[in-house]
Amino acid sequence: MRIHTYWKSTSAVVGGILLSAFLLLGTRFFSEERSVPSPATADLRQSKMLEVGEELEYKVSYSFFNIGTIRTKVLGRQESGGKTVYKTSALIDSNPSLSWLVNLHIRFYSEMDGSVYSYRWIEDDSTKKETNYKIFRFDYEKKKAYLEVGKVLPSGERKPESSDTIAVDANCQDGLSLFYYAREHVHQKTPESVPTLIEKKQERTFINFMNKRTDADVDGVDYPVDVVEFDGKADYVGIFGLTGGFRGWFSNDEASVPILARMNVILGSIKIQLVRWNRQGWQPPKYVESSEK
Repeated sequence: MRIHTYWKSTSAVVGGILLSAFLLLGTRFFSEERSVPSPATADLRQSKMLEVGEELEYKVSYSFFNIGTIRTKVLGRQESGGKTVYKTSALIDSNPSLSWLVNLHIRFYSEMDGSVYSYRWIEDDSTKKETNYKIFRFDYEKKKAYLEVGKVLPSGERKPESSDTIAVDANCQDGLSLFYYAREHVHQKTPESVPTLIEKKQERTFINFMNKRTDADVDGVDYPVDVVEFDGKADYVGIFGLTGGFRGWFSNDEASVPILARMNVILGSIKIQLVRWNRQGWQPPKYVESSEK
């Protein structure tokens, strides 16, 4: 019984590390000092970062253990309700060689406007024998988010089991749109705070955007990558009690691709690094020492 309890607890921690790694790899923020654009005016500009067809793959490791992968993709773009809507997805999978410990398979889907605010978010969790889902729909004019929870039937049909309404006081980020919002703002020099929807509650995450140029080494690139660094801290307890500070390094170019992230957890530190990518005409920029004094 004591051995069973130990492995059950350990698998929960590993699963939590993977999920928290994804959420904090791109924890997004908007400044409390700036006005937040309303849904009617939020899409006045188009992001150069959001490119349809982009695919990124990350390795998540704890110590010398490879515990899983995170894959993101920009699926498409369409005009809807006077806004340009981007459709994105992410897959989180635990390392198959650790299937005796944890077997995590979760898909995120998000729809966001050109200013990278979320309007719809879906989570499909097929970790267990059946697939469970959550859907958030945001109505910023009414300052509400609508949650639907249920099961995905073998036919693919979604069967709702419960629903709820959550009050929100500003444009929000979901667990996937966060990934892109940080990329859009990483070159600014402003400490910020963002409403982050965690389960059924609006929380806040704090980040220090520094636009600090440096270099980063990752396994998938054979040269130092030119990156911009930032750090921050979550103002809430994450999945399975995980919490703490984090640091990120995004490519120093218009694409602002996340290259590397480190996050503090209850067991120590985890590392998330880019290993594969598919973006038209893009390669990680090579770091060259500046001649400026």
